[in-house]
Amino acid sequence: MPEFHAKVTIDRPPEEVFAYMVNPQTQEIWQSGIQEFAADWGDDPAVGDHSRGTVKVAGKKLRWETEVTEVKRPEKVVFHTVEAPFSFEITYSLTPVGDSTEVHYDGSTSATGGFFGKLADPLVALMYQRETNGNLANLKTILEAR
Repeated sequence: MPEFHAKVTIDRPPEEVFAYMVNPQTQEIWQSGIQEFAADWGDDPAVGDHSRGTVKVAGKKLRWETEVTEVKRPEKVVFHTVEAPFSFEITYSLTPVGDSTEVHYDGSTSATGGFFGKLADPLVALMYQRETNGNLANLKTILEAR
């Protein structure tokens, strides 16, 4: 089971970071691979809400749909696949550190199942980890520039 982990400290309070992270209007801004995004929620996701979209990974477009399985504003939100070429779960955890927020990204997938080709799967996992690190860096840059 491939796992992906990343973290960043953002010089903003958890409530501000959480609000930006879950806002459907900002997904395509701070997450470089997302090409389309739509969500059932406005400002706040709730357990059972769905999001759907298209992401480009290793040159392939993937359509997916997720369900919010846990949310505790402004500390945590968890998404799990409902429909995608392979299953995945993503958890964002936010911890106050003084006047800043430490954001942890923890993701896992059952495996890509050869979707990219058995030999390419490890390379795709490495590319995805780099993209995840870059997305959190984007989030930090955007929020700290406000």
